[in-house]
Amino acid sequence: NVKVIVAVGTTLYGVGEAASVRVNQESVTLKRLPAEFDGLRVAVVSDLHLGPARGEAFTRTIVDMVNAERPDLIAIVGDLSDETIEHVGSDLQPLADLRAPLGVFGVSGNHEQISEDVGAWMDEWRSLGITTINNSSVEIRRGAATIDVAGVHDLSNSAPYEPDLDAAVAGRPDDRFTLLLAHQPNHVREAAAHDVDLQVSGHTHGGQMWPLRYAAAAAADTAVTGLDFYKDTTVFTTYGAGAWGPPVRVGAPPEIAILQLRSA
Repeated sequence: NVKVIVAVGTTLYGVGEAASVRVNQESVTLKRLPAEFDGLRVAVVSDLHLGPARGEAFTRTIVDMVNAERPDLIAIVGDLSDETIEHVGSDLQPLADLRAPLGVFGVSGNHEQISEDVGAWMDEWRSLGITTINNSSVEIRRGAATIDVAGVHDLSNSAPYEPDLDAAVAGRPDDRFTLLLAHQPNHVREAAAHDVDLQVSGHTHGGQMWPLRYAAAAAADTAVTGLDFYKDTTVFTTYGAGAWGPPVRVGAPPEIAILQLRSA
């Protein structure tokens, strides 16, 4: 039966693609990025979806890939797990070995709420050395220049873990460059209203399996993957490293993204 052969072949291909995480290098030119931060390398890590199909060995692979790139800053944008802390907490332990001189920062995704209490997961992340910046920001300095790295909880999270971008950027000088971590790229509407310069996101998996990419694109305010622009805000959406449900990807290769930021 031709349909059966095609289905089996596609599944086998998808399993292979899902297991072949790549490093995706992107250069991003940004008008307000201070010259002191020109060349800043940001690793974007998202959507590991640790659970029955992905465990500690997968996390170790991702950590080794990220560290080999020697990023200046690491941005973790949610959906690290599909199970409870009891079941997969130990599978996240390699994340404690992530290294970046300017810090490792993280925000929650929707699966942190689906799988467990968001606050419990954030406590677990912090125990691994990840600075959680949900609805808050930190100042990063190089020489005489300062930028803000801000973050928000996922759009779908409920109280008390709903996103609050107003709180995240409160007190920021109007002209200061801001990098925002937000799990869903659709957060870009609000980001643009707050003069965010660059938003990094995940969530979409690029649709994960063709032709679901087209359905994901229809629901999005911006590109499903890669670089796009919404008003004056640049948004980068990663394919993510893992897979939700079966470890299968077709036409949506898993990745670790390395963004090199350039001042205009």
